[in-house]
Amino acid sequence: MNTRYACYSRWCILFSFLLLATTAQAAEDLLLKAQKYEHEQQWSEAYSTYAEILRRHPNNAQAHYRLGVVNAKLGSLDSALRSYKEALRLSPELGEARIALEGYYTNQGITQRRNNQLDEAVLSFREALAYNPSSANAHFEFAQTLEQRGQKAEALPEYQEAVKLDPSKSAAHVGLAKAYTAQGQHDLAISAYQEVLRLNPEDPAAYHGLGVAYYELGRKEQALPALQQAVRFYLLAGQRDKAQPAYDLQKRLLAEQSPPPSAKPKKK
Repeated sequence: MNTRYACYSRWCILFSFLLLATTAQAAEDLLLKAQKYEHEQQWSEAYSTYAEILRRHPNNAQAHYRLGVVNAKLGSLDSALRSYKEALRLSPELGEARIALEGYYTNQGITQRRNNQLDEAVLSFREALAYNPSSANAHFEFAQTLEQRGQKAEALPEYQEAVKLDPSKSAAHVGLAKAYTAQGQHDLAISAYQEVLRLNPEDPAAYHGLGVAYYELGRKEQALPALQQAVRFYLLAGQRDKAQPAYDLQKRLLAEQSPPPSAKPKKK
């Protein structure tokens, strides 16, 4: 009796393992099928397949995440958000879901800023960075929003973080340079503008900002060539209106450098 029971128990365990393996393989096969639909941009078919996976395996975090991607492609952003959050709830270390949620809230924040909903935008960017604090883009967009609200001091560390996370992001260096200028930190602004010009040697705004920073520090001999380059590249880009302030400062420098006309000698 004991021998028969032991054999039955071993058979049950073996059957359970086989069933689990078969079930896992079936889920994997469906995932591959759904991803193939995605690759072929057959979004409705991909949606149906992921929904089928979740009907059978409601705790499949990867399927929830991929369903969110498909929902986003179909324009169902609220549904995508729910799918991403459920994926992250089931698998807190799922980096793809964190990045997707950051992207969702960053895009929402950008839209809100464009609509001048600055308070709402700030909340969206904070939410984005809570999910993915390593996003250079979220820090950069957050900095721009803070700057638009007049919070230039608060924007500075966000620009610094954006540059730290993505040193190749020229726009972040520009924002950082402007933030330093606003704080009167002209030496740091010069370094930031020089980095912009390393990345983009024909950026007229960077030359203009560099010239202004040199001028503010009294380094007029360095300010003049920077302003001349600013005017040159603005004009080459057809931006005559933007060239005017740089040209005006250039004229002022030249006037300051010219010796005053000598007085005519009096006739005896």
